[in-house]
Formats: sequence, structure tokens, C-alpha cells
Amino acid sequence: MKRATRRRGPNHRALLLGMAAAVAGSALLVKQWRKWQQTPPVGIHSHQAGLAGYYQQIGPWRIFTRATPETRPGLPVVLLHGLVLSGRAMEDLALALGWEYRVLVPDLPGFGGSAFPASQPVLSVEQQAEALWMWMQQNQLSRAIFVGTSFGCQVLAALAVSHPEAVAGLVLQGPTVDRHNRTLPRQIWRDWRNRRREAHRSPAALSRIDYAKAGVWRIIGTVRAMMRDRIEQRLPHIKAPTLVVRGSYDVVTPARWAAEMVALLPRGELLTLPQGTHTLHYVYPWSYGRAIRPFIARVQKEQENHE
Repeated sequence: MKRATRRRGPNHRALLLGMAAAVAGSALLVKQWRKWQQTPPVGIHSHQAGLAGYYQQIGPWRIFTRATPETRPGLPVVLLHGLVLSGRAMEDLALALGWEYRVLVPDLPGFGGSAFPASQPVLSVEQQAEALWMWMQQNQLSRAIFVGTSFGCQVLAALAVSHPEAVAGLVLQGPTVDRHNRTLPRQIWRDWRNRRREAHRSPAALSRIDYAKAGVWRIIGTVRAMMRDRIEQRLPHIKAPTLVVRGSYDVVTPARWAAEMVALLPRGELLTLPQGTHTLHYVYPWSYGRAIRPFIARVQKEQENHE
């Protein structure tokens, strides 16, 4: 006579252990997330090198700005960060350019040192540009040379169209979004490929800090704003001399898209840096700074001749 096989029920012990591990992991993530949120807005090495930071109340926003220590003659150079990030990733570039120019690095409202609660609305590209213009007025900057990266280029393009008198020159490095591939999955795939190419000096650690400060909902909302914005529609209306820069290994900003942007700009020119990736300002800040110096010097000279 065969013995009836006993059906085994669910392994409650394994289930409980799995749930406990998930709860513990979530608690550790929350703890680390809060730690990232408390990270000082200026890196310790940049602070030791003389890069200072200050807060200002500008309209409804409390804006954080980094500044090089020396006051230099001529137009100031303003560096603008990319999507969801902050000016922390541009501190080395600020120090590289600070030998010759007064350099300012603001954090856009909602990001980095300028982060605010999730209850505050997500700003559009146009609203970010207007906030940047208000920041200029607060800092008594009537005119400046701007260096933007990635999403920051979209904000600068909007500023150059709405307030052309404030923009003496533009450097658009790795500008987004390629109009031939304006889909989120495609952008995520390109960003992943670029990160693989930048593994030797990845900005991932800084990104995690800035993501925590911005918050999940602001990240999602800003990505939507980036994807909806059409920078190519603004380019023909930009009067300032504009240098479009890309690395030859940059998959986020393909060569065809960069060349098309230059063709749309009334005073555009293209600079391709061999073996460069998307975040030139962070991975190769000193080489990148040397590469754009001639353009900045030329814009400075034009300003002097007009005065």
C-alpha cells in the first residue's frame, strides 16, 4: 500500500526572513538617502582650493552659488549644471577657468544647494531660465558668458532668447535633446552607454547626492520638462556667438545632432574633443577648460571693443 505524500505548505520561515531583509534594506537606504541630503553643497577639496559658496533669497527661491575667490576684470563666466544635478560636478572646471576669469556656479532652483520641499512645483525650462535671469539681477550681473552642459544648455538657450542682452556668449556642451531620438527609453540607453565609457572617473557618486537632494518627484517632473522642450526651435533666435562642444565618444549628443544645431545658430561653431564623453566638464575639466578658453577670450575681446 502506497503512503500518501504529504503536501508541503509555504515556507513561512523563508518568507519572514525575506521580508525582514527587505525592511532592513529599505531602512538602510532611507538612512543613506538622508545622509546624502545633508552633504555640504561645496566639495571639501574645492573649498580648500578657495571655492566659496553663499545663499541668496531670490524671489520665492533660496539659491546657492559657488564663486571663485579672485575678482577678475572682464565679463564673468557662469557655469550651469545638467539634468537633476548641481554645480558640484562643475567645481573642477570652475577652478580651471578661475585662473583667468571670475567664475560663478549657481544651482538651479530645486537642485543641489538650492533644493526645496517636494510640495513646491517643478519648474519648466522657461521658468528655470527666468530664475537664472533673476539670479543675475540679484548678483548685479548685467551680462555674462555662459557655459552649460546637457540639460543646462536648454535652460541657457531659453535665457538667450528671452533676455538676449544678458548673454554675451554661450558654450553649449553636450546639449540635449536629440530631436531625432526624443524618446525616454532611447535617452536612458544612451546615458547607460555613456556611463560605461566614463567608468574610470564616474560622476555616479555625486549624482546620488544630487538625486537625493532633488527628490524622486522632482526628478520625474524635470525629465518630462527636458523631453518636452524643443531647443532646436530657439537656436535660430540666439544672437550671441555660440560654441557647441561635444566629445567624439559622446553617445548622448551624436555628431549629426551637434552639426545640425550649429547650422541652426546664426553665429554657431562646432568643437569636437577627441575621445571625450558626455560629461566633459567633470571627467576632463582641465582639458575642456583649455579647449574653450580661446572662444571665451574672443567673446571678452568683442565686449571690450563694444564698450
